[in-house]
Amino acid sequence: MAHAAAVALRALGAVAEPEAAAAAASEGGEEDAIAAARPAARAAATVVLVAGFEAYNKGLYTQVAADLKERCPALEVLAFSDRDLSERPAEVEAALARADCFFSSLVFDFDEVEWLRERAERVPVRLVFESAYELMSLNRVGSFEMKPKADGSKAGPPAPVKAILSKFGGGREEDKLAGYLSFLKIGPKLLRWVPGKKARDLRNWLTAYAFWNQGGERNVASMLVYLAEEVLGVETGLEPDELVETPALGLWHPAAPRGKYFERPREYLRWHREEYQGSPGTPKLPLDAPVVAVILYRKHVITKQGYIWQLLLGLERKGLRPLPVFINGVEAHTVVRDLLTTEHEQAQRAAGLVELDSLKERECVAVDAIVSTVGFPLVGGPAGSLEGARQIEVASAILKAKNVPYVVAAPLLIQDVLSWTRSGVAGLQQVVLYALPELDGAVDTVPLGALSGDKIVLLQERVDKLADRLNGWIGLAQKPAAAKKVAIMVYGFPPGVGATGTAALLNVPKSLERALEALRAEGFDLGPLGGDVELEGKGELIVGALEALGDPRLVAEGRAPRTAAEAGATPNPLLDPTSELCCARVDTVPAPQLREWLEGGVGLRDARSLLDRVETQWGPLERYRGIMTDNQGSAVVGGLQIGSVFIGVQPLLGVEGDPMRLLFERDLTPHPQYVAYYNWLEHVWGADAYVHFGMHGTAEWLPGSPLGNTADSWSDALMGGVPNVYVYAANNPSESIVAKRRGYGTIVSHNVPPYGRAGLYKQLNTLRDLLSEYREDPVKNDEGLRGPIAETALSAGLERDCPFDEGIPDAEFSSEVAEAADADTFGQWASRMWTYLQVVETRLFSEGLHTLGVAPGAEQVEQYLEAYMDGRLPAGSAASIAHSASLGAEELLEGELQGADAHAVGEAVAVRDLLRETPGELEAVLKALRGEYVPSGPGGDLLRDGPGVLPTGRNIFALDPYRMPSPAATKRGEKIAAQVLEQELAA
Repeated sequence: MAHAAAVALRALGAVAEPEAAAAAASEGGEEDAIAAARPAARAAATVVLVAGFEAYNKGLYTQVAADLKERCPALEVLAFSDRDLSERPAEVEAALARADCFFSSLVFDFDEVEWLRERAERVPVRLVFESAYELMSLNRVGSFEMKPKADGSKAGPPAPVKAILSKFGGGREEDKLAGYLSFLKIGPKLLRWVPGKKARDLRNWLTAYAFWNQGGERNVASMLVYLAEEVLGVETGLEPDELVETPALGLWHPAAPRGKYFERPREYLRWHREEYQGSPGTPKLPLDAPVVAVILYRKHVITKQGYIWQLLLGLERKGLRPLPVFINGVEAHTVVRDLLTTEHEQAQRAAGLVELDSLKERECVAVDAIVSTVGFPLVGGPAGSLEGARQIEVASAILKAKNVPYVVAAPLLIQDVLSWTRSGVAGLQQVVLYALPELDGAVDTVPLGALSGDKIVLLQERVDKLADRLNGWIGLAQKPAAAKKVAIMVYGFPPGVGATGTAALLNVPKSLERALEALRAEGFDLGPLGGDVELEGKGELIVGALEALGDPRLVAEGRAPRTAAEAGATPNPLLDPTSELCCARVDTVPAPQLREWLEGGVGLRDARSLLDRVETQWGPLERYRGIMTDNQGSAVVGGLQIGSVFIGVQPLLGVEGDPMRLLFERDLTPHPQYVAYYNWLEHVWGADAYVHFGMHGTAEWLPGSPLGNTADSWSDALMGGVPNVYVYAANNPSESIVAKRRGYGTIVSHNVPPYGRAGLYKQLNTLRDLLSEYREDPVKNDEGLRGPIAETALSAGLERDCPFDEGIPDAEFSSEVAEAADADTFGQWASRMWTYLQVVETRLFSEGLHTLGVAPGAEQVEQYLEAYMDGRLPAGSAASIAHSASLGAEELLEGELQGADAHAVGEAVAVRDLLRETPGELEAVLKALRGEYVPSGPGGDLLRDGPGVLPTGRNIFALDPYRMPSPAATKRGEKIAAQVLEQELAA
């Protein structure tokens, strides 16, 4: 696509000025302008073709190869897919060994690229389209090639080409690749007037690319005939047909008259609303049906891939109006930015806030959600950015302006259905569907299908899952706050030890109070806690009430307390039936109801239903008497119904004493009450959204596909179609990503408590004092302090942390051993122990608990800065910066911090200001509950990963390839490499 053209033009060594080219054309026409001879004739040629992400086209290539072989026996075409590199490597290698031309497309996997590079570089003619740069560098057609410069750097386009290309792309760096698409259409024509063999060879490459890019049997056959005649010198006796062109960008629906391509979104919507009568069995959609933009690969559209019809029909059957826009791959951001709008964006523009000045007002249409079936980053797609710069900020700005959910849902193009459903999404597909789109803030990724042979097939239940989740998000956007129902889930692990309402690094009771305040201000119905009811202190009451509802006596009878006495020894108005604040709700789910809910879920792996799995693990539902069931065997579901907000405790995983077994035994299944709880929330109580409160829950760890949910995945079944807002500690992106990918969590990161120094206590303090005294005069103090030092170290359990001597096992160390050792041995151990205590004393740890949405005070900011700056500022500087919130770096440098390092002060001020944005955590929760876009950002720890992890309140991702390697990692790598070289040279 555009990426291919850009690389090709960079590789062009010299192009005449446009004026000179025009003059040459006017004097002698094309034949004089192109001074190059046709290739030397040959009797026959073999072309080896390897298709990567377009393996679905292998059948087309094979058919074309057979047709050409019949019409021109001198031209042999051998077609393979990238899977053949691992399944039939010897056959592919043998073909490459005798090939005259190597053709490859859309190959990105590192191992495949390296395998092909090693074997294809011997082939004299090589055409590689839209693949990894390392493979693209193999391109060679005559004198035209794409190999890097001698110093290894990429060659840039010469000045005349830059001048031409500057006319395309509109001046925006992120649009240059899309602009090159326009150039591709006229590039071969322009190059007719450029003199030189290299220009002719580039023209041949671009012409072949144009045939391939347009696709279809006729164009592919013409490409191969063109290459045979113009590049390989084979007399085929055939003439390539004229290029059959389809729009580079447009809209397409299988039911459109005569396969029509719509040029403008409004034209398509007018047809779909007024003329399209719906598919058989699906009634015509109402005019106000939600509109979902579906971004499609153009190559899939022009080759009429059947999955597109299945996808669009699946959305229509669920009441959604698809807006299918096809692109080459790099223009997704221009479509979203310029041709799609939303109610939010229009309201902003009406108020005078124009966030995107390129919106085409006369052509754009309003949508309720955006789905990409392309994957990759929104900006640049498979090609990324021309300059390799990070484009996350550009994508985020576009998606913020639209402010609707952005979802990636696509079939796996290099993985088959069997491997996906057995082992999960693997390799490069993880990057394409998950890692890269997550940088842009994509949510609810759904793999829709995979390859079956060489065909793309969709699983209907995955299409339904996508539609259900889209309807869930759109419902949040369309419902007023007062009508929405939100289920907040807190945790109670481990059971029976007062852990209800706890989460790592988060003050859950206080955070619940803040969350309820925010929901009330937003317009949510809080029932007895609405109006002016004071919420201070209610968090502890909520946690206490939830713990009391788990009382075995109440569970056995399947009910809430009936009297104040039953509510517990400590009065709790939330449970007291006589109190106006009482909001306890306990329901039961009988076995027949649970059976009905589960009978519809059929697994893929062995066609066993979810019901079968439960009963195999836990026995028949009607006879089950176990975790959280009443005397009749019904599952008990309890919590607090505070108006339209339900607060409950996520069910336990297993039995007490073995609570983690479901996390490690993949084939186990959640117990009936766990399954009933989430089904009750969705089907009985009618939750519009879940809010999982803190790090971390268990639903995302339940058995199922490791990545890429299927009907076998319990997390997928339990989340259903309900949007899941997940409040998670910012410093743990590796686990939050599991919640995001397996549990459909839209992550809202929260800050971690400020850092403090561990210090020393009790025996450690005593030991430090003894060692300090010993170190003042080791000779004089040796005899009297050896015993006390050794005994104190033993009482503190430090014999393993700081071993006395390699020859003495830890278990045998004693004060007698210390007394008997020679002075040097004891002195060295005392020195090591002193160093160890210094490390322990100065070790940083998170101090206290964070309250959601509460910015740290000046003292806490000072703690953050002290830990982050780590001595890079003079003593007292962190306090000055923290307590001078209104002063910027320049003002501080002119005042209190005059003479301090300006860069360090600026960095500290930036961290201080980012910490002040912590209240955005609650706003992010509210944005998600409005069905809006939650901006993305990297997760991590401030000290380890830097200020990029701030502000919190973002939909964090775990891996940012644009930040790899980090400056620190680069320095460490350089140091290690230097040491390795030094050792090698010294050997």
